[in-house]
Amino acid sequence: MSAIKLQLPLKQIIVTQPFGVNYLDFYKNMGLNGHNGIDFKAYNGTECYATHYGIVTFAGVDGDGGVSVTLTDQVNHFKTIYYHLESVACKEGDKIQAGQVIGLCDNTGKYTTGSHLHFGLKLLDDDNFNVLNYNNGFKGAVNPATFFTATYTGQEISPKDWDKSRCYHRYYRGRPNGGYWIEKYRVVPSLTAYLKRLPTNEEINACTYGGWDREVLINPAMYIIWSQLKKDEYLAGEKPVNSF
Repeated sequence: MSAIKLQLPLKQIIVTQPFGVNYLDFYKNMGLNGHNGIDFKAYNGTECYATHYGIVTFAGVDGDGGVSVTLTDQVNHFKTIYYHLESVACKEGDKIQAGQVIGLCDNTGKYTTGSHLHFGLKLLDDDNFNVLNYNNGFKGAVNPATFFTATYTGQEISPKDWDKSRCYHRYYRGRPNGGYWIEKYRVVPSLTAYLKRLPTNEEINACTYGGWDREVLINPAMYIIWSQLKKDEYLAGEKPVNSF
C-alpha cells in the first residue's frame, strides 16, 4: 500500500463522515462494520477530480451509490470509487490523469442526506484485479485518509493535515517571496491589536494570502467563506462548500 498516493478529490475539503463510523447501527444493518469510505461536503455541480492516474472501469448508475465512477490503477493494484454524482465526464476505458475532472457532485442514489461525495478505496489482487480482503467488514474498502499526499492540483501536502481548510494550506498557493516578513511585521501585529489576542494561522493566511479584511474574521458566519475561498474567488462567484 505504500505505493498509493492520492490527490484530494475536491477543491474545498470538509469531511462530513469519516471512515469506519457506525451511527445508530446504520451500517451494521447493511452488513458492514462501519462507513466504508469518506464523505466530503459538496454542493450540487461541484467538480470532482480524479485522485490518481488510472483507467475508468465503471461510469454510470451503480445502485445505491447512484451515478458513479470507478478508477483503477492497474500498476499499483487499487481502485477508487466516487459515488452520488450528478453526471460523469468520462466513460469506461478512458485513461484518466490525476486532477482531471471526472464528474460533478450531487445527491444521486440512496441513503444520502444531502449533496456530497462518497469516496472509497479498495486494494486489488495481483492476478485478476479482484478486491482483496472483501470480507474485512467493509467489503474490501480501506481508509483512504492516510494516502492523501497532494491537493487536487497536485501540490504536496502532509497526510497529517490533508483535511484542513484551504486557508490553512494558504489556499494551495504556498508562501510567496517576502510573505513571511509581511506576516510577521505587518499582518500579525495588526491582527493582534484588532482581535485583542494572537491570531490563528488561518486568520493570518486569510489576511496575508486570501486578500480578506480583518473585519470578516470576527463574524462566525464568514468563517466557511474565508477559510475555503480567497476574496477574489468569492467575488468572482465561487460558492463556499456549504452552499446547496
